[in-house]
Amino acid sequence: MIERRWTARTPINLDVEVLSHGAGMVACKALDIGLGGVFLKINPDEILPDSNVELYFLLGAGEARLKHKIKAKVVRATTHGIGLMFRDFDATAFRSLQEVLHYKDIPTQ
Repeated sequence: MIERRWTARTPINLDVEVLSHGAGMVACKALDIGLGGVFLKINPDEILPDSNVELYFLLGAGEARLKHKIKAKVVRATTHGIGLMFRDFDATAFRSLQEVLHYKDIPTQ
């Protein structure tokens, strides 16, 4: 399989909520992330292929926990999860992505 990503991905272990108009809100984990997209550990049957979704990255803990919203589109599904490409980037989404990328909660696999 040929790799089609235009940016590198960084391993990460973050809680994410996915809002899909077909499935509602689904909780999962982000396993890797880059400027172009993210891979989520989720049952691929929970979100329809080619769906436009809203991702809520949950940073921190307790009352100090922050949610960063970024819009994305499902571009691939595997038995381990789904790959999403970020979409509709604006300055606010870019700042949110920068915060997520700098969050240091590396996976413990």
